[in-house]
Amino acid sequence: MRQRTLAAAALAVLLAAAGCGGSGSTTQAPPAQAADRLQAARDAAARAAGGDRPGGTLNLLGVLSGPQLDAYLGTFAPFEEATGIKIKYESTGDVFAVLQTRVAGGNPPDVVSNPSAGQVAQLAEQGRLVALDPFLDMARVRADYPEGLTSLSTVDGKLYGVFYNTAVQGLVWYDPKTYQGPKPPASWDELSGWAERTAAGGTTPWCVGLESGPSSGWPGAVWIEQFVLQQAGPELFTKWWKGELPWTAPEIRRAFERFGAIATDARQVSGGPTAVLTTDFNSSPQGLFADPPACQLHVQADFLGNALAQTVPGVVPGTDIDFFPFPPVDPARAGSVEISGETLALLKDSPRGRAFMRYVATPEFSALVAGTGQWIAANRRTPLDAYTSVLSRRAAAVYADAATVQYAAQNAMPLAMTQAFLKAVLGYVSKPSTLDDQLAGLERARAGAYSR
Repeated sequence: MRQRTLAAAALAVLLAAAGCGGSGSTTQAPPAQAADRLQAARDAAARAAGGDRPGGTLNLLGVLSGPQLDAYLGTFAPFEEATGIKIKYESTGDVFAVLQTRVAGGNPPDVVSNPSAGQVAQLAEQGRLVALDPFLDMARVRADYPEGLTSLSTVDGKLYGVFYNTAVQGLVWYDPKTYQGPKPPASWDELSGWAERTAAGGTTPWCVGLESGPSSGWPGAVWIEQFVLQQAGPELFTKWWKGELPWTAPEIRRAFERFGAIATDARQVSGGPTAVLTTDFNSSPQGLFADPPACQLHVQADFLGNALAQTVPGVVPGTDIDFFPFPPVDPARAGSVEISGETLALLKDSPRGRAFMRYVATPEFSALVAGTGQWIAANRRTPLDAYTSVLSRRAAAVYADAATVQYAAQNAMPLAMTQAFLKAVLGYVSKPSTLDDQLAGLERARAGAYSR
């Protein structure tokens, strides 16, 4: 089973699982949407439906649940009000398997909100999706979305998916009240040098948790992806996830080794490698707020700060939790950003489905996505003042100002390759001396994964 998206199911689990605090403590409530933005979204929905009210129901399959699902459905409320179309959301912990089963059984949902751009492309190649070009303003779409995103949902020159959100990966989170290191570091060498000195002085620099059920290992894969991108650049990064670079290449080996220097060193990481393997990814960030702190730093996507503010009593964004981008290994790679995100794709062609896809491609919809406080909107026309959190505005600026934007490698790889990657991450952390065997196994997996 493929890993759940970092920007979607990961946050849903984090919000559900986090629970630090005592009696009388308060957490931040999710933000309310501004009335003028809700009206603008209603107007955009009406235009998307051509001024009609088609009514009926649109079935949407996705991974969200709990508070994050509530926020997500709120972005569709103006569409429902303007068009009379009811969005019926079906939540599943494994959208990949459920979607495959539904498609194979001839009972697909109308729309899928999919964290795997690779699966969207595969379904398009199989003729299972509706091409969006005939009814979207493609000139507007190309202007509003980075080419790196639209290309992932394009097959044979036709667009089959629209990203509604992005999550900036590999941000380094810290508590400003306790972290005394460089903010931000100019390079990985500067940060790792500080971490070495800190560890030598008896303070643990890092918290890492790789446990995530059947998706265990994905946080470690994020670390490795960051090292590949930040030391070797976007061209090699793209060749790697496309299967055009051997896993035994020195750049990939070095990325594993840099991650292992932290995750397998009991001085560097809270609890040592055993804790790294057994700690839930949603629990590990809470080490920043333990008494005394279990660590100083934690790598996670942009959603982490707002999620902690909503679940850990007393945490105020910017005051108690802050971030800096993952520092470049090679300073020439500064400004390289990796993102994940969810793609909305249409499986059944209908006036309702077409209106919905037009709506989610608008900046008015994206402004609501930004206003949830949960995600960075993928549409580049989203105004920064739509973000209600200082952390979200800063992460959105990182996304907007990036010199290069790359989609998460583990989400872009074929399923079999991703599964092997995550398994190798766990195997390496469990027994670092097996790195050669792990990379050789990944190379064998590459031979089969990309030939299907």
